[in-house]
Amino acid sequence: MNALGYSVVLAGVGVAIGVTALWAASPGDAAGGPADRPLKSITINTEAYTVKARTVDRRSSQITADEDMHIVGIEHFTGVQGGAWSDNGHMLSLRPDNPWTRWEKAGTGMEPTGQKGYFGYCGRDYYCEVGGIGDVTQYEMFPAGTHVFVPAGQKVYLHCYANNFNAAPKAFHHTVRLLYW
Repeated sequence: MNALGYSVVLAGVGVAIGVTALWAASPGDAAGGPADRPLKSITINTEAYTVKARTVDRRSSQITADEDMHIVGIEHFTGVQGGAWSDNGHMLSLRPDNPWTRWEKAGTGMEPTGQKGYFGYCGRDYYCEVGGIGDVTQYEMFPAGTHVFVPAGQKVYLHCYANNFNAAPKAFHHTVRLLYW
C-alpha cells in the first residue's frame, strides 16, 4: 500500500471515529432520548369572551399536566372581534397569581421590565390593526436543546389581559397550544 492508500484509510477511520463520537454525545439520538419521543400538544383556550366598553379584563385559564411535559414550542393566538383596536396580551406561568392585576398602575397594563417566572408572551395592540392585522398568530420555538419543564400534576396558567377602550363591547380570545415531549 502506498502513502495515498494509507492516507485514505486513516481519513476513513478518523471520519468513523468522529461520527461515532458525535452520535454518542447527542442525547437526542440515544435510545429513549427526545428523538425517540413523539411530539405532543395540549391547548389552553379562553374561548371568546366579551369585555364591556372602556373596561379592562384580567383573567386566567389553566391546565394540569397529566404527565411530565418538556415544552419546546408554543403556538399563540390572540384575537379581537372585528379586529377592533385594543391592547391585550397573555403569558404563561407555573404560578397561579395573575400578574396583570399587580401591574394595573403600569399605564397601558403591559408588564414591567425584568419580571421573572413567566414565559410564552404574546401581545396584540392597536398598532396591529393600523397595520391591517386583525388577529395575531405566533409560533414561539425555544432554542435547540432547551425546554420548560412541567412535572406531572403541576398546573400551567395562561394569564390574560384585555383592554377594550372602544365605545362598544368587544369579544376577545386567547389560545395557546403547548408543544411538548
